[in-house]
Amino acid sequence: MANLDQLMELPGAIASIEFNSDGELKDFRGDLTDDLAAMAAQMCAANMGIFRMQADGWGRLTGQTGFLPEKGFAFMGLDYAVASYENQAVFLRKNDADYDRAFQVMAD
Repeated sequence: MANLDQLMELPGAIASIEFNSDGELKDFRGDLTDDLAAMAAQMCAANMGIFRMQADGWGRLTGQTGFLPEKGFAFMGLDYAVASYENQAVFLRKNDADYDRAFQVMAD
């Protein structure tokens, strides 16, 4: 697992957070308020839960496997994106981001 300072060194990084599976913020870096960082932690934990539910349901419905255990996700907006792996996430300027590198760093 990377430390948050390592995540901030990634191309395009503007913030990084650490959270638990209940969405509780553990720590953060970047130009975020405490409230915004806490909301980001809740969003990341919630999306992992949604992915888990969808993967489990799809597997039961179709018999396909390989979706679980869930490890992470990426979302992209118009200008920014988030890459989240296990209990960390990094928020990136989309045009500068190296998503593969972000996941490699978080998985180490």
